[in-house]
Amino acid sequence: MEGDAVHRIAARLSTLAGTTVVRADLRHPAVAGSDLRGARLAETRAHGKHLLTRMERDGRHLTLHSHLRLDGSWTLIRKHRDDGRPALPGHLVPKLRAALTLDSGVSLVGLGVPVLELLETRDEHRVVGHLGPDVLAGQPTATQAEFDTAEAVRRLRRDPSTPLVEALLDQRGVAGFGNLWAVELCFLRGRWPWTPVGDVELEPLLALGRRMITHSLEHGTGMTTTGVRRRGENHWVTGRSNRPCRRCGTLVRFRPATGATHAREVWWCPSCQPAP
Repeated sequence: MEGDAVHRIAARLSTLAGTTVVRADLRHPAVAGSDLRGARLAETRAHGKHLLTRMERDGRHLTLHSHLRLDGSWTLIRKHRDDGRPALPGHLVPKLRAALTLDSGVSLVGLGVPVLELLETRDEHRVVGHLGPDVLAGQPTATQAEFDTAEAVRRLRRDPSTPLVEALLDQRGVAGFGNLWAVELCFLRGRWPWTPVGDVELEPLLALGRRMITHSLEHGTGMTTTGVRRRGENHWVTGRSNRPCRRCGTLVRFRPATGATHAREVWWCPSCQPAP
């Protein structure tokens, strides 16, 4: 999941601020048995792809930390069964990881959430402290007020030989870019995705990436990089294997994910993004 999608979820969950948990069904092994009844929800913030839902209970400030990866989701459900549990379709019940029923009559339901843990708010650095600057720093849903370009560049260049596309996906460098933004940024900057990051002018690349992902978040345009919202026309190269490049007509190439830690599926135009 891309950073703008996670910040969008954080904004939706923040609308629950001021409500109180009246029932908690926590099924993720890391939080099973935790009692959140009586907890008053405060805000939800995002750092890259991590969500931090803050709350207060009996004088303690707690954070429910989650990472959705590819398939997890947080859903607001208003319909409940006679026993007070959120009314989920039967095929979704096995995916239930958390359900917080609130005094407003809404339930916050986590489905397929792979990472879920409860910690003291003062200990949030344990789960996000290793991350690089958030590309959406400065947004109301962000934990950071400003984006530190110099720090991001320093982190990205820790190993100058790292392929650019993999460096952008390593959240320890910059947090928030997913596969789509990384692939499209390589195209828009005319860089072969496996160019060593030490050979790339990173400041303008980061500035462009931040403009695009911020526009996606603020204007609800979805993850479009071409400026067109119609399906099939919203990306330059992503998902366009063996189709003509929108810029030059050359057939777009594709490389499947390898076993490398930050390797993902990659699309590129061999003419617009020539290899060294």
